[in-house]
Amino acid sequence: MTSPMTNPKTRIADILRAAPFALAAITLGACGSNTDQPANDADSFAARIGGGSEASPAPTPNPAATVAPSIAAPLPGAAPGPFAPGTLTDPASANCGANLMGPFIGKLADQPTRVEIITALGRNDNLRFVPFGNIGTVNPDPTNPRLSIMLDAQNIIRDARCG
Repeated sequence: MTSPMTNPKTRIADILRAAPFALAAITLGACGSNTDQPANDADSFAARIGGGSEASPAPTPNPAATVAPSIAAPLPGAAPGPFAPGTLTDPASANCGANLMGPFIGKLADQPTRVEIITALGRNDNLRFVPFGNIGTVNPDPTNPRLSIMLDAQNIIRDARCG
């Protein structure tokens, strides 16, 4: 019978168990062995990248010329502002009269303003005032003759659209 110290299988197992520790010790022993590392200051960094000890300032770049954006003039028959199909900025909105509602945007939709709108349109049929929160019932369509005046929560006219 062989003792555990002389058993070759046990000795190999012991060596394999000790190998990771030996490898870690060798690796850690190599840390810090390079004593000629450069200092971590501006002059050492400049010397490493080839700049020398005196850093010359880089030339200041000239800013690129800028041009203010321009907005195209509204198409004939449309109110000024960003184009949205079926609204007062759509020239085709003349079918319902939304293009005539520019002066009323931002006004309170009280009875005198409603009378002014009817006068500007020249009719009172196919006209509706849509209260705040009922936007789901309006489908902007420049070919529809019905004019929808969109109101906010304070009863202020915010938009006019066909449909």
